[in-house]
Amino acid sequence: MIRTLVVSVTVLIVSTSTLHAQYFGRNKVEYFDFDFRILATEHFDVYYYPREERAARIAAQMAERWYSRFSTLLNHEFNTRQPLVLYGSQAEFAQTNVVPGLLPDSVGGVTDAARRRVTMPFAPTMAETNRVLGHEIAHAFQFDIARRHGGDTAQPLWFIEGIRPDPIQWTV
Repeated sequence: MIRTLVVSVTVLIVSTSTLHAQYFGRNKVEYFDFDFRILATEHFDVYYYPREERAARIAAQMAERWYSRFSTLLNHEFNTRQPLVLYGSQAEFAQTNVVPGLLPDSVGGVTDAARRRVTMPFAPTMAETNRVLGHEIAHAFQFDIARRHGGDTAQPLWFIEGIRPDPIQWTV
């Protein structure tokens, strides 16, 4: 009886760890060696590669506008510069080593609470890029406020993803 229980628990543990291990050790395929440059704005260090310089300058302006809106609305300013890493496309973003793990195509951007950086690709339109950028900068504010007040940056997903900035609704 005890032997059967021990064997059953062992099989359950081994099968569960095998499911998670299927993704462990897989490497992201990197087709390009991105030669990143840094565009410094008042509040951001925008990382981009030369081919995307024109779009990066536009994104930097959008980021500063979002920063102004959020800092006014939340009465909060960053103490340090916010890193913003931009990729030219979703396929290039999928190759990033800035974000650990494999990224599905449905991920439009990532804000890393621990390392304080926003990483995202340019979307097919600048309006969509602006929307995703605003959403990710909202996360940067959430994490910065939590960190400043001694809170944990590991907040519930429903809270973190609940902020959906819509530029049409802003009156600031």
